[in-house]
Amino acid sequence: MKTKNLLYVFVGLLVLATKVSANGSNVLRPEGEFEYSSPISLVMSDSRDELYVVNQTHSSLSVVDLKTSQVVETLSLGYFPTDAVATHDGNTLFVSCLYDACIQIVDLEKRTVVDSVKVGHEPYGLTLSEDGERLYVANSMSESVMALSTHSLEILFETLVGRNPRYLTEIADKGVLAVTNGLSRSVTYLDSHDGRVLELRDLDRASLLRDIVATSDGSYAIAAGLIAHDEMITTQIERGWINSNGVYVMKVGKPGHFVTVPLDSLINGAANPWGLAMSSDNQRLYVSLAGMHEIAYVDMARLLDLVDSTEPLEVTRLSQNVEAFDSFGLGKRFETGGNGPRGLTLDEKRDKLYVANYFTNDVSVMDAVSGVVEKLIPLDSEEREMSLWRRGEMLFNDARMCQQNYYSCASCHQEDGTMDGLNWDLINDGKGNPKNAKSLHDAMDTPPVMWSGVRANMFAGVAAGQRFLGFIPNEENHEALLEYLSKAPRAPNPFLEEDPVAIERGEEIFNRARCQACHIAPTYADGRKHDLGLRASFELRSRFYTPSLREVYRTGPYLHHGLADTLEEIFTEFNPDNKHGLTAGLTKLEISDLVAYLKSL
Repeated sequence: MKTKNLLYVFVGLLVLATKVSANGSNVLRPEGEFEYSSPISLVMSDSRDELYVVNQTHSSLSVVDLKTSQVVETLSLGYFPTDAVATHDGNTLFVSCLYDACIQIVDLEKRTVVDSVKVGHEPYGLTLSEDGERLYVANSMSESVMALSTHSLEILFETLVGRNPRYLTEIADKGVLAVTNGLSRSVTYLDSHDGRVLELRDLDRASLLRDIVATSDGSYAIAAGLIAHDEMITTQIERGWINSNGVYVMKVGKPGHFVTVPLDSLINGAANPWGLAMSSDNQRLYVSLAGMHEIAYVDMARLLDLVDSTEPLEVTRLSQNVEAFDSFGLGKRFETGGNGPRGLTLDEKRDKLYVANYFTNDVSVMDAVSGVVEKLIPLDSEEREMSLWRRGEMLFNDARMCQQNYYSCASCHQEDGTMDGLNWDLINDGKGNPKNAKSLHDAMDTPPVMWSGVRANMFAGVAAGQRFLGFIPNEENHEALLEYLSKAPRAPNPFLEEDPVAIERGEEIFNRARCQACHIAPTYADGRKHDLGLRASFELRSRFYTPSLREVYRTGPYLHHGLADTLEEIFTEFNPDNKHGLTAGLTKLEISDLVAYLKSL
């Protein structure tokens, strides 16, 4: 056994040595990994009896004949398409292309892309106005919502919302848009006509908010997301005391109102709620549980009765009750037959639920009442063996690796291996000193791992991560996870060419301020501890390892305690004594140029 363990360590170190060279590349997927469809969103056309499936990593649209359940055509789309919505007449489909920063317009009769319009950085969710005159876009990296005319494609307004907006919905007869902010623990309500912010509704322990729907009468909005107990020391997986999972039900006309309802069962978590679909009579709600490969079928009448009867003083207690779904008889959970369910759409004419299974590259056709999986529609043109990298990505998003299934690796590091924007009190370096969750994209070639360097390298870090999920590290899983993290799925940097002149000036300021002394290219780290004078009264230490600056544009909040909301605040609020570079005397323009350079890394 001892010899085997030593061999295991040696192999792990060899993996590290051979993989680090790939980690610095600005490539979303390693070579050859685009062969998978990775369906993420679904749109159904009643008039055409067709289902349109957005395939993310294949950058394509599958057209499925609902009579035969066969893919009849596959159209090429822009880079990394994410969401889609069809016009009310069923003739046109709008598709958000995340890394082309555009919306593509598909003529469904001709089955061809006929136009494209540039929008903000990393457009994610889409929704149409009730009258069909406007298309609303959540630009996740620009942190904004845009309204476009569906006829002229003119941008009618753009409004800043919270961090990383993902999905949005128009609330019937209210003139209101509701937007989930994936990294802000909030939902933003906008005037759908002029884009004015009406309310930023805080949802307390919400984390990684995803889809949002509204009842047809406009009384309630419902968002899917995690319930993150980052206020607790991370010592107990049981009963969801690290992460649990549920829906956030909000009365639309009552500012500040929300009730959190977990979808977990006592010893069987409902990890990573993602997509939502609701019946037109508001009686049934479907929630895809992406980390558990299940659908939660929720009885809306019982859900809303529970919400309406929950007094304000009981809201927190209900949010912590992981037995609520079963004890209140709120519904049932069904397996999808695939892996990684994300987008959903409901076919009420046939009483079918269609589910996009991201990692098995297929669509589940489920009976919308019984939950029985009637068939799986394959999307890939041919079956192929799953690569080690893809298996690592799948495992990273799989909560079955966790004791009682309450969370996956993606519950704290998102589906792409970055972070959740929260401070967690991990017990590997003592109790009572929470620190900002770090992206894993740069961990492979910037050892040691974690702010305090408590893991020598990512081989040890991944093993510790499996233990944190409640299990002894599995050798096969370990190898696959290392393969995935060694070739991190970096997105193309949208700020790389945004203002070349400002970036050039910012690089000069970066060097003049001696930032490069610790943030040394190409990793922009130095593998050393430093004291920046930022130690809080509760912390056990004052010296922390230099983080990499690669992809710093997407990894806020900043500093080891996450107190700097923006890159600007690092220099304007948290460096009065020039311990973090010689920046105390910089002008507003110089700080702006420095930030432009940092965002380009």
